[in-house]
Parts: sequence; C-alpha cells; structure tokens
Amino acid sequence: MAGALRIAVALPHLGVYGGVRRFLELGRIWVARGHEVALLTPPTGGEARPWLRFDGRVGTLEELRPGRWDVVLSPDPALFLRAQAEGALRVFYAVLEGAGGASRAWRRADLVLANSAGMRRYLARRGVRAVDAAGGVNLSSFRPGDPDPRPDRSRTRAPVKALVYGRLSRPRKGSWAAARAVESAARAAGVPTELTLFDAPPDGAPEPKLPRPLSIPCRWVLRPTQEELRALYADADLFVSGERRAGWCNTAAEAMACGTAVVCTRSGTEDFAAEGETAAVARWPWAWALARKVAPLLRDPAARIELGRRGRERIAGFAWEHTADRIEGAIRERLVRRSDG
Repeated sequence: MAGALRIAVALPHLGVYGGVRRFLELGRIWVARGHEVALLTPPTGGEARPWLRFDGRVGTLEELRPGRWDVVLSPDPALFLRAQAEGALRVFYAVLEGAGGASRAWRRADLVLANSAGMRRYLARRGVRAVDAAGGVNLSSFRPGDPDPRPDRSRTRAPVKALVYGRLSRPRKGSWAAARAVESAARAAGVPTELTLFDAPPDGAPEPKLPRPLSIPCRWVLRPTQEELRALYADADLFVSGERRAGWCNTAAEAMACGTAVVCTRSGTEDFAAEGETAAVARWPWAWALARKVAPLLRDPAARIELGRRGRERIAGFAWEHTADRIEGAIRERLVRRSDG
C-alpha cells in the first residue's frame, strides 16, 4: 500500500507523564512525511493539549468512525480495546511489562509493537511475535553543550554533578534508590558531589519531597522546559537511573544523547546500555548495587568523560526517525498482506 496513511493514536492524555512523548515525536515525523495523524483522547481524558509541539490534529475518541482511518494505534490496553474503527488496522504498542489488560489487547491486535528488546523477549515468552519498535531520542533536542563544560570541569576539584529523575510518586522509577546511591557513593569515594533531581508532576499533584534529607548538597528542578532539561543533562557529569520496571527508559536515553555518563539498571536500557562500554549497568535496582557503579565514576573523571562519549555514539542509532521507519514499514506490510488476502 503506497501513499499517505491515516493514523489515529488513542492516548489517555497528552501530558508530560506516561510516555506520551513517544507519540508526539512519532506523530511529528509522520505528519512531516505527509501522513494524516490524529492524537485522540477520551472526552474526559485529563490533559488534552500536547506538551510538545505537534502539527497534526488533536481530538477525542468520538472521531473513530468506520472507514475514516487506515490505522488505530494505542499503547493503553483499555483504550486499545475500546478504540473501534471498522476497517482500520489495529496496532497495539506494548510499552510496559505486566500492564493490566495487555494480554487481551495483544490477542486482539492485527499488529503488536514492542518498545524495547526486553519487551520483545517478554512477549515472545508468551507466544507473541512483536515488531521491533524500540527507541528513541530526539537528537536535535538532546545534545551536549557547545562548548561542553565537563572536560574542563573534570580537570579541577569542582564537585561532581549528579542528576536523577525524581518521580518519587512512581516507586518503579527507582528515584529514591538512585538518590541514595549517589549519596552512599559520594561518602565511600570521598568525592564532593552535588545532586539535582528533576520532575514534572501532573497538575494538582503535590510537589515531590525526599523521605529524608540527604547528607550531600541536593536541589530540585520542577517542570523544566525542554531546553532547561537539555541543559540539566548537558551539565551533569553523571545520570543515575534506578528503574525497576520500564519498557524504554527515556531519561537514560536523553542523558546519554547529551554525552552524560549513565549509571542504570537493565530495565528499559538493554538496547543501548552495555555494561562497561556505553554505561555502567547495575544488575539489581537497589541503592547499594547502583552505588557500586557510581563510586568508581566519581573517582575517575576521565572514565566518566569516555563513558559519556561512547554512550552518545551508541544512542545516535536510536533517533525517533528510525523508529518511525520501522513502524511505518510494518504497518504497510500488514495492510498489503490484508488486501492481498
């Protein structure tokens, strides 16, 4: 099937949280290629305005009409089962292991996408053959500073700057474990270290607060703009992620794209984080395990710089454009197969 595609993406909201970035980025690329893309949310689906620029259409699920769409795509199992548009290819984007209702969604899908190698393996164990839709990162938005301040700073006795995604409201993000790992490693290494945590809580949610004060200097940056977030990554010497259950770890990928040395778990990072090569990967998502990976990098500025360099080279292969290519190709293949069948 050639020509422009009509793609409806069913999402619970269009806010900063919940992995919505993936669909704003993919939608932006597809619209630029001439496809019609609409982001559709429930009429009462929370934030209904995209938090990133999006040149396609925004509407509600009431726009799902027979014959109107070539593709209906959703990462949300409940919305996927609800989003009915007769004649459209039904595409389920698996983004999180163990999501409620996911097994029903992938059984009813015409095409299943997986957002990481770990998710593909998880689905394969359940007899589901999923298309590789891993990625990505916006390499034009996330990049090192020019000039990069870290090499010069590494040659001084300035404190090491560590960065953690501070989504404390989601225990599976491992934010508290990551923060404690930085604290413990700084004490063990005897290296002055400053920690910054960032978060963008949903409207109306309480502002995050650590369970206890840390023994190292610590600050919060709340609701950073995209440029402010890039600047945080690009200024950090070290990014630490303690994810326990992730499909694709956006924050680790973004930090890596900015040339920051990354310490992480295997959760959501297997595609791009290779232990000792592109990242320092802890086997367990516990503070002590992360601290063992952080401490050597606090002591060795040259190792941090080199790890960040190799990480940036690796993550360059995961631009959103590549993900958009793979998904579009899989969709066209299924549509051709269906029309021929």
